[in-house]
Amino acid sequence: MKIAFFADSYKPYLSGVTNSIENLALELRKLGHRVYIFAPHYPNHLDTDPDIIRFPSVATTYPKFRLAIPYIGRIPEVDIVHSHTPFQVGQLARYLARKKKIPLAYSFHTLFTKYVHYARFIPEPLSKMGMVSYLRSFCESTGLIITPSEFSRRVLRSWKIKQPIEVVPSGVRMDLLANDRETRDKIRESYGIGSEEKVLLYVGRISEEKNLDFLIKAFKKIKQNGKEARLVLVGGGPLVKKFSEEGAILTGEVPYPEVLAHYSIGDIFVFSSLTETQGLVIAEAKAARLPVVALFSGALVGTICSGYDGYLVNRDQKSFVEHVSRLLEDEKLRKEVGAAAHEDAVDRFASDKVAKKMEGVYNKLLTGREQE
Repeated sequence: MKIAFFADSYKPYLSGVTNSIENLALELRKLGHRVYIFAPHYPNHLDTDPDIIRFPSVATTYPKFRLAIPYIGRIPEVDIVHSHTPFQVGQLARYLARKKKIPLAYSFHTLFTKYVHYARFIPEPLSKMGMVSYLRSFCESTGLIITPSEFSRRVLRSWKIKQPIEVVPSGVRMDLLANDRETRDKIRESYGIGSEEKVLLYVGRISEEKNLDFLIKAFKKIKQNGKEARLVLVGGGPLVKKFSEEGAILTGEVPYPEVLAHYSIGDIFVFSSLTETQGLVIAEAKAARLPVVALFSGALVGTICSGYDGYLVNRDQKSFVEHVSRLLEDEKLRKEVGAAAHEDAVDRFASDKVAKKMEGVYNKLLTGREQE
């Protein structure tokens, strides 16, 4: 089948949504489908893929993110329109699907109500109310909504969104994960980390909504308690300068294939965000055999089996520090939890398996349309 992806977050912009879209497109193409990707233009970026179609764009106040100015230009004939955004580009996707009578799917990647603090001149309760109303309106125009977790599905239902919902997680490229000592030591050396030092690893945006202040405080307490470790934050964002002064190692932005190799330098993956819809980096860390310690949130319940392949802990410093410290002390436990994490990630989050599941969702959407 021919599928059109519409996105307002795509490479060279680095984000979990970008990675999810790129991985899914790659695997669907391996299954024999043709995938077009409509996304914002980035100056000085040259696409080698002829099926990536760019819209004009303008810079925004958010670092490196560009806002698309979608228009109706070269639109190939497709069987399914799949929007990965409800905003400008998503509105064009909705218009085209309606005009051409093509099924429209929408992937709910982001818990937008957790990001309304960026609208600084609008009271937060009002921003949240407006966002929910907007998302409800957009979702009601789709034939199917795709969420990466059961938690995300429940959130949409709590907003009185009644459209059919399928849960399909974002996939992990298992082939890009490094598992050799040479790669590990080379990356560690580039950041001045010794081969035998313990590393607490975080991967993601360095921004307010990721709750990194909590992580920094926990790291300082772990050090105060006499545990030797380094904290490495992999990613870029508006708060890089702030956290570079807190004793952590900040890598800055790292291209996606290299990000997956960076998991090899970690001993424990630490995560304090409360704004996830799935937590793709959690799935990636598990695939890389890292035990995960994360703050409890509904989205991660479906990603981590706490006590078996990672730990979801209470939202307090004491509990978080205790679990990380225990893993630092017990190498056998780290390996056991990491092995269980890897097994689960391969079974549930491998990108080829995710694409097969998405293919089934598309077929169901097409079959439903034919029966109408």
